Amino acid sequence: MVDRRSLAIGVLAVLVAMSHVESGRAQGQGAPAPRGQGAAAPQGPAAGGPPAGGRGAGAPQGRGGGGFGGDAGPFTPTPGAKDLKSVLFNWTWHMGMLRSGAESELVKTLDYHAASGTIQVDGQPCTLTKYRVQANYQVPGWRTQIECVRANKQKYSNVETVSGTYAWDEDIPGAELVPGKGKATPKPTAVEERLIRLWASPQGAPKAAIAGAAGLPTAESFGQNPAVLLERQEKAGAKATTTLSWSGEKAVVTFPIPGVDGAMATATLVNYLPESVVVTHGSNKTEFIYGKWADWNNPLFKIEALYAGTIVERRNGTVVRSLTAKVTEIGQIYVVMPVPESVRKAGK
Repeated sequence: MVDRRSLAIGVLAVLVAMSHVESGRAQGQGAPAPRGQGAAAPQGPAAGGPPAGGRGAGAPQGRGGGGFGGDAGPFTPTPGAKDLKSVLFNWTWHMGMLRSGAESELVKTLDYHAASGTIQVDGQPCTLTKYRVQANYQVPGWRTQIECVRANKQKYSNVETVSGTYAWDEDIPGAELVPGKGKATPKPTAVEERLIRLWASPQGAPKAAIAGAAGLPTAESFGQNPAVLLERQEKAGAKATTTLSWSGEKAVVTFPIPGVDGAMATATLVNYLPESVVVTHGSNKTEFIYGKWADWNNPLFKIEALYAGTIVERRNGTVVRSLTAKVTEIGQIYVVMPVPESVRKAGK
């Protein structure tokens, strides 16, 4: 079921998108093509397009890679450029995270549904019947609704939530936000694990990498053209904590996980899409393996924003989650994770 607020926001998003379409047509353009891509399907590595930049001869004439009917953005990387600024720009550009004529990074929220998969529950595999992730990258917050069946046919359900520096489990989404509805159980020891999952996620990783390169918290680096942001921060003398190296044609970006002291992530990019993000934290290593990149949004609202169709999470060599995507909602949908009062009182 879709609640009235989500439905209203979805309708609003469609109307906004339609207004851009009409605006583009009025200027003699076709349907909006984010990031200089064609209207029919994503270009670049996801569809066999140019591996770098993607804004040269392959971009529609007169647009220069501007998104949603906009003009050329303020930065165009040199084809094949291997500097950090160009790599971070191309990473978000190829994923469809840069929107508007200014090509600002504007993906604020996510709603993800898995079609199938398994997770580990108490060390045993549990076959998913429902797996939904809702993310707000500015709070930051990450809610995972899980329903699965163990090998002995016993059903398991839980809602894992992290918001800012608080983590808790819910028996229903939004437990205790309405008095008497649901139960929230504080899980302070789960904060780091859940923040790692958030900032190593397909959209969280480039956001964290950009924030590290800019020397800013993620909330302050959001909503800007990444190249322009890095140029401004470099001039201001900001200290970057994100680094870049190359393994053949693969870019290797290393950055700290926000909110988790000592946790470092290494993203390996193939044609500017991450094939893996590996996080080391103390003696623990968590690997996220990504594949089948595509626009998983509803067929009626494709926006050429890519997400991983397959996700495998390994912790210290053991697969703990394996997911196949069903549908995403990438855009400015309404997602919040208010911290229940009982969780606040229990402490961070």
